[in-house]
Amino acid sequence: MYILETPRLILRPPSHSDELLLHGLRSDPFVVNAIGDGVYPTIEQSKAVLNQFINHWQHNHFGKWMVFFKDEGLARKFAGYCGLMYSGPYLPEDPNNVEIATALHLAASGKGIAVEAGRAVVQFAFEHLKLEKVTSFVIPTNTRSLIKNLKIGFFYVGDRIYNNRTMRCLEVYPNTVVKSESLLVFDCKDIEYIRNQ
Repeated sequence: MYILETPRLILRPPSHSDELLLHGLRSDPFVVNAIGDGVYPTIEQSKAVLNQFINHWQHNHFGKWMVFFKDEGLARKFAGYCGLMYSGPYLPEDPNNVEIATALHLAASGKGIAVEAGRAVVQFAFEHLKLEKVTSFVIPTNTRSLIKNLKIGFFYVGDRIYNNRTMRCLEVYPNTVVKSESLLVFDCKDIEYIRNQ
């Protein structure tokens, strides 16, 4: 597992202690309206989603990172999540497709955080995972997400049925991605080794 660091952010893999952070994010009215179809989750649903995040990391060695604002070099304030996942059951015709997924609190919105985190995640996908492309599926009315993806280097390839609804499909490739200004990648094993010395 890997930790990513950008000029303003630290992205780390999720842990079971993130249950309340994730539930708070998924209960933010901004997030509920943007990606939750207006339905507020229960704590049990948020816990199940967190377990999905953790299981994805354990089985695939990549996944969604918890995104924190950096303060004095340390992860301080939780902003949301951004990361990669296999489309799996949402795209049965192409289960090996890897997509980016992002959700940020309203307080983190409009500050370029989604773009900064997204560029780091996509750059990691191409440089460390050696992926050939990353896909994004966006609700047509989610203008913020569409603009964010264009700033990362995604381009629109058409509408597609995803999770039983029509979504905007965007793709990014190694030659179209806008790279992070400064991306540091740390292997969690190396960090644990240093702490134990």
